[in-house]
Amino acid sequence: MHRQKPEAGKRETLDEEAARRFLDARESDDPAAWHQVYAWIAADPAHGVAFARAEAAWAVAGRLDELAPVVGLEAIAGPAGRFEAAVGRRHVVAGILATGLFGTAVTVAWQKAREVQRLRTAIGEARNFRLADGTHLFLNTNSAVEVALRQDRRFLRLLRGEASISIAPDPRPLLIDAAGTRISASQGQTNLRLRPDLLEMTVIDGLFRIAGFAAAVPALTSAAIRAGQVATSALTTAQAARRLAWQSGLVQFIDDTLALAVDEFNRYRNAPLVIGDPEIASVRVHGIFPTSASDAFVGRLGHDFGIRRILGTDHSVLLLRAAARA
Repeated sequence: MHRQKPEAGKRETLDEEAARRFLDARESDDPAAWHQVYAWIAADPAHGVAFARAEAAWAVAGRLDELAPVVGLEAIAGPAGRFEAAVGRRHVVAGILATGLFGTAVTVAWQKAREVQRLRTAIGEARNFRLADGTHLFLNTNSAVEVALRQDRRFLRLLRGEASISIAPDPRPLLIDAAGTRISASQGQTNLRLRPDLLEMTVIDGLFRIAGFAAAVPALTSAAIRAGQVATSALTTAQAARRLAWQSGLVQFIDDTLALAVDEFNRYRNAPLVIGDPEIASVRVHGIFPTSASDAFVGRLGHDFGIRRILGTDHSVLLLRAAARA
C-alpha cells in the first residue's frame, strides 16, 4: 500500500486552511477578515504560497463557469467575486488544488483579475466612476460594486451600499445583481440602495426589467424588492430628487422620525448616533442637512426639542430626552 508522505499531507492541510481563509474573506467582504488573512500570510512564507494556490484555483473555477453552455450573472465572479455567485464553487476550488494545476491557474487568475473591476467607497465618501463603455457610476458612502464588460453583455453586482447607475446605450444589455435580485436594461438611469431587509430601486429614466416581474419598471417609479416580491409606486419629480439628494452631499427629512434620521446619518459616520431613550425615537424632524453635518443636526435637536447628547469615548453620541425641570 502506498503511503502518503508527511510533507504531502502537511501541504494538503495547509492548502485546505488557505482555501477556507480565502473563501471566507471573499464571502464576508469585511476589511477585518482580510487583515486577518494578511497576518496569517505574513506569519510563514508557505502560507503565502498556499494562499496564492487558493486564489488561482478560484479563478480557474470562474473560467469553468464561463465555459458552461448557459452563462448567467455568475460570470461576473472572479478573483474579486463573492461566494454566492457560484454554486458549489468551494468544491471546485478544492478539486483544482488537489490536481496541482498551479501554473495554469496563475495565468487564468491574472486574466480574470483584468476582466473584473471592483469599485468601492469608504464611510463618508462618495465617488464618480466612468466605465469603459461610457456608463457612469456614482457610489454613495460605504458602497462596493463589481463590474465586468464582456463582448456580448455587461455585468454589474452591487455588493453593499448605494449606487446611481447611468447606463450608456449599447447593444449589450447591462445585467445587474443586487442581493440576488436580477435587473436588466440597455440604457437609462436608476438608483439602487441595499437596505437591511430589501432592495430599493428608483428608476429615473428608461425601462428596467426585474427577473420574475412581468412589467418593466418605467421612469419616475420606485420599486421595493424583498424575497422575490416587488412593490412599485409612482414618484413625483420632487420625490425622485429627494432620493438622489445624496449626490449633492445632502440628506433631506420631511416629517420623518428621529429613528429614521439617525439611521440615515449613521451611514456617513464612523462612530454612531445612538437613541438612548425610546420615547424620543418617534420625534418628527424636518430639514435639509449636509451628510457630513450630523453634529449640526444633533445641535438642532437640542435647540428644537431639548434632546440631550452625551459624547462617548469612541466619539459615539448618545441621545436622551430633555432633563426634567425642577
